[in-house]
Amino acid sequence: MRYRYVLLLALILTSAGCKMLFGPDKTGEFRLSSEKYLAESYYLFGYSYEDSEFYRYPFEKDPHPDIINEGTRVLDGQETIELSSFNTPGQTNGFALVGELSNLNDARDFYNEYNTVEEGLQFSVSGGIVEAYQVWVQLTAAGNYVKLLVKEVNSLEGEEGNKYSEAHLDYTYQPNGSKDFPN
Repeated sequence: MRYRYVLLLALILTSAGCKMLFGPDKTGEFRLSSEKYLAESYYLFGYSYEDSEFYRYPFEKDPHPDIINEGTRVLDGQETIELSSFNTPGQTNGFALVGELSNLNDARDFYNEYNTVEEGLQFSVSGGIVEAYQVWVQLTAAGNYVKLLVKEVNSLEGEEGNKYSEAHLDYTYQPNGSKDFPN
């Protein structure tokens, strides 16, 4: 009988996954696109640090993601392109730019050495236009901090001529509201 309980407990823990035991992923990388998809109305995909998942936004059946790439259209000569720009769908807290570097190695070094959110940062709901080799700090709607390394940004065109942008990011998430990032 005891064997059955142990087996049942093992199955429950296995099916619940690691997040139940260890919490959300604290570091990772993702690619954030401003490409819009059409159903009854358009939506795009944003990322949730707490769930380590992409969610549709705006979409009433999905939770709000922590970050979206809403894209900003600009003229580049005679052509319209879309550049990456961050936004928080919850319209609270936001982003603060803490570093702009000239190459990926310097940006990665700065990102790795940035261990504590300094006092006095001004957070904005919209991050404005995002460029490669920038380091950002995000304060989520839940009051948690994330540091972001922008490794790459691209302005792209879809098969039907639709313009969109992508940003490739590394992140470190502090899920308990502390200003100190985990190593």
